[in-house]
Amino acid sequence: MTLSSSPPSGFRDFLPKNLELRQKVSQTISAIYRSFGFEAIETSALENLEVLTGKGGGENEKLIFKALKRGEKLTEALEKKEELADMGLRFDLTLPLARFYAAHQSLLPKPFKAFHIAPVWRAERAQKGRYREFIQCDLDIIGAEHWSAEVEIISAILKVFDELKISDVTVFLNDRSLVEEALQKAGVPEEKRNAVCILLDKLDKMPREKIEEELSTLVDKQTSESIQTLLLGKSENSYAEVSPASYARLKEISSSISRLNQNARVQITPSLMRGFDYYTGPVFEFRHPKLAGSLGGGGRYDRLLEKFGVPQIPACGGSIGFERLILLLEELGQMSEVSGPKFFIAVFSEEMLPRSFELASQLRALGQTVDLYPGPAKLKNQFKYADQKKARYALVIGPDEVRQNQIRIKDLKTGIEKLEDFEAVLKLPD
Repeated sequence: MTLSSSPPSGFRDFLPKNLELRQKVSQTISAIYRSFGFEAIETSALENLEVLTGKGGGENEKLIFKALKRGEKLTEALEKKEELADMGLRFDLTLPLARFYAAHQSLLPKPFKAFHIAPVWRAERAQKGRYREFIQCDLDIIGAEHWSAEVEIISAILKVFDELKISDVTVFLNDRSLVEEALQKAGVPEEKRNAVCILLDKLDKMPREKIEEELSTLVDKQTSESIQTLLLGKSENSYAEVSPASYARLKEISSSISRLNQNARVQITPSLMRGFDYYTGPVFEFRHPKLAGSLGGGGRYDRLLEKFGVPQIPACGGSIGFERLILLLEELGQMSEVSGPKFFIAVFSEEMLPRSFELASQLRALGQTVDLYPGPAKLKNQFKYADQKKARYALVIGPDEVRQNQIRIKDLKTGIEKLEDFEAVLKLPD
């Protein structure tokens, strides 16, 4: 039987040129995060199942890739008809960060500014721009309760977009505490509030009439109308009346972002919920007109660390959706072509191989990028390889070049060949 060469649905392979572009974007994000004072961390891909379930993951808990117990524990679980899994692949980076902080807090500065760029996994239906394995680019501040923490996180992400020449990004802002007070004033039973939030969060994906219809089914008509008045009104004055403190905080965040980021557009949107149950305060999303979904988002999760026995630690964080960012860059035509090595060294013959090795070693020691052909072959085939690798110059050392203490240089852009010494090779422009 011939095995399929395709990766599983929702997973991908990356050709070298695609991977290099992704790595360049990732390096840009890392550099900007570091410039804002955030430190890199890493956590394990697998987490104990109890970490991923029970609180905070919301709908994503249903999408966990679970890992079976092993050996005797699996046999025992099968016999007793118990849960067969004890671990799962992380579906986001916030829960692992909370566990990480609980485990290492004595070694970390307070507050702690961390960033984490890594893959996560969700067993959902694969579609364009949405995969089962994808990269998240998180940054978080643990131990800061002031709204300036949100401003720093949002500003860092906006800086990434600026650096990548992405304009027309809008920051949507809301506060989950404002929503909670509105639902309480509207008379929504506590056990139905999360369902109402999930429904309101679909306002940008479903017609408002459909939302209103489902809302009236979920709660009674009078309560539905109260929710719409308090949260879906056209005037921001109604938001201020619902929760003066929450609204004032949103205005401070909004005005600070606008002042610090001249190209930023900020919109207070009380229907924005974000999907996770762990958010307790301000939440935000970044959207671009060319994308149906968000470019990223985040919010405040002041009580998440309680799950790990760390009480009263405020925290907030944000994330860039890396795959959607790459998709947007491609659509905007801003994914530049990857350049190859500056030098390609052809191997003239078996006898000349030591001299080719020596030249490659000298150039690499001076910081040059060098691709040495693996063994002697027809020069025509070697030059074809150099073209495929998009090398800038081809260098050849044969018996004649050795006698003259010279190196044959071929400019692969112009096709011009000449003999030069080593110092002249070093002065060649990129």
